[in-house]
Amino acid sequence: MKTSFDRRFGFLVTDVARQYGQQFDRAAREKLGLSQAQVRLLAVLAAHEDDQALSQAELALRLGLTPMGVASLCDRMATAGWIERRPRADDRRINELHMLPSARKAMDKALAIGDELTTASLAGLSAAERTQLLALLGKAREGLLKLAGGEAPEEE
Repeated sequence: MKTSFDRRFGFLVTDVARQYGQQFDRAAREKLGLSQAQVRLLAVLAAHEDDQALSQAELALRLGLTPMGVASLCDRMATAGWIERRPRADDRRINELHMLPSARKAMDKALAIGDELTTASLAGLSAAERTQLLALLGKAREGLLKLAGGEAPEEE
């Protein structure tokens, strides 16, 4: 008997995320000149703009990437004028990452791309179904965070 994976939670969530990511990456590259990974980096920086700026090592932890991978990503983004590195005031060995104005504008456009993609991908659902889907995914995420011993981040 052939195993069906299209109704298994892990497979389905992973496949939806992969396909969404591919579509977002294509649109972001086309409209912004940024990859999905670059937009994710900017999103993490934007989420921490009111806090102490993040170092590359802190950014790598939040993105789930290697410090070396983040370093090369930051090199490309700094060269392209999206971010800049500044020495931390209390420890000049640590460089803090800051978004430049062009990156803030790009984040607004990236959010619009995400909204358009979400609308298109969930077009077959009613408003109530969309609300329920997001609530249920949020509960699944909370369950996974509990398994990992972490806590769910506060809602924005």
